[in-house]
Amino acid sequence: MVGSSWRSKIMDALRIPICLSLGSALICCSTFSMLSPLRSCKDGQGGLKAEHWDYVVPISPGDLDAKWASQFPLETRGRYIINQRGDRFKLKGVNWYGASDVHHVVGGLDVQSLDVICRSVLDLGFSTVRLPFSNEMLRSQVGKGAISFRYNPQLEGLSALEVYDEVVRCLGKHGVAVIVNNHTTYGEFCGPPSKNSLWFDPGSQHTEEQWISDWAMMALRYRDCPHVVGYDLRNEVRPRWGFTPKFGTNGRGGRRSSQCDWARAAHRAAGRLLRVHPAALIVVERIAWPQRPLAAYAASPGPLLPGLGGRLVLAVHHYQWSGPGRFLPSWSVPRRWGWALRLLRFLGAVSKDNYGDMDRKRLREQLQSEWGDILDSGTCPVWVSEFGADLSNPGEVGWLRDFTSLLAEKDVDWAYWPLNVGPKPGCGEDEAYGVLDARWRPKANSDLRLDLLRAAGLTPAERRGEEAAAGAGAPVSEPCPSGALLPHAVSEG
Repeated sequence: MVGSSWRSKIMDALRIPICLSLGSALICCSTFSMLSPLRSCKDGQGGLKAEHWDYVVPISPGDLDAKWASQFPLETRGRYIINQRGDRFKLKGVNWYGASDVHHVVGGLDVQSLDVICRSVLDLGFSTVRLPFSNEMLRSQVGKGAISFRYNPQLEGLSALEVYDEVVRCLGKHGVAVIVNNHTTYGEFCGPPSKNSLWFDPGSQHTEEQWISDWAMMALRYRDCPHVVGYDLRNEVRPRWGFTPKFGTNGRGGRRSSQCDWARAAHRAAGRLLRVHPAALIVVERIAWPQRPLAAYAASPGPLLPGLGGRLVLAVHHYQWSGPGRFLPSWSVPRRWGWALRLLRFLGAVSKDNYGDMDRKRLREQLQSEWGDILDSGTCPVWVSEFGADLSNPGEVGWLRDFTSLLAEKDVDWAYWPLNVGPKPGCGEDEAYGVLDARWRPKANSDLRLDLLRAAGLTPAERRGEEAAAGAGAPVSEPCPSGALLPHAVSEG
């Protein structure tokens, strides 16, 4: 998510919320500060020993279930992700954030053991965890109070990166695949135009070269972990002051334009990663603002295909408050400035409708135009790697009901945002979208959001056991969008 903290941060930042720059229809915020102080990374490798940067996480016999692990690595075939048995491996995932934030470790370790949380992920039925990290985390120690060593004595004395290793290892132990996600550069919630908007931070040591070097280190680190199935190159690329990312400039526009070409940078990073870990999936997210259809990303020949054929997964994020194009969430504008939002929409400076303003029919048409056609053509998989809702918000819940039914209709891969509950790191407000109880265990009573996800393929652990005992899940042939039959079973992980 955009840090799951857009609301509070935008409301704080938008003191004089919007001005319209005539002639360019540019939305600007007159007091848009950097929102919170950012720690600078330590020089070089942050004082960590060199072997930490050449380290390969070992997997010993018995660490993973052998039969489960034998299905990896994954690859793509048309619109599907498949395993080594030729069965579909559907990404039915959840985001577990924290390692990209101020404490540099996943949430929940201050109130529960790592083993119990990873077991909860499996029990809820998720096959995959999207696991964010920040580049700062790679060079940092664990934030004070972020881990209870009474619950997690094995983590005491470890660096933030070494704790991340243990999270990856424990998820594998419980039969959950991992997609590593570079969420931020600096450890904080990302949000409006800031130092985390791009994959590099102009004028700092966090250059594109350093970003790619960090990724190569992570690929080396996890190349022997079969359940680390892919790398999500960067979360929600967006503009920052003076730098506007584009997808594919073809050398037009000069040095600044080339520097901000997300297609060029993603292709470079993917090439480096695949030299280190050739069997990994490469996840490329679309630019988050303005949000455009995926046609340019899936073009073949194009910046990503056919070069990344068999490896490429395209990713999108959807929320009730987000939208296509130059969207502006209505909650980001104080009530007294509602007229300004209406004026901007009327003038076409921002998108007329957000996803939550669309009825189910209109939402279906919008999703089809953005990425449904990519699936129907069998070009490559699309992963809806973030979406969520607050149970106390009827508008969000109603939208989620429509949205999950459309996920099921398109049989698309997905990941809910987030697993996390409790206070957001460095923010204080509680995470409203999380699906666990306060002790980071499955809720005693059902959660409507999980009930809705079952229509999109979520299968709790006890139901998987019942189906296996009854003989369910035998290999079947499902029709491909092209009309051909692809023999496969849907792997439950």
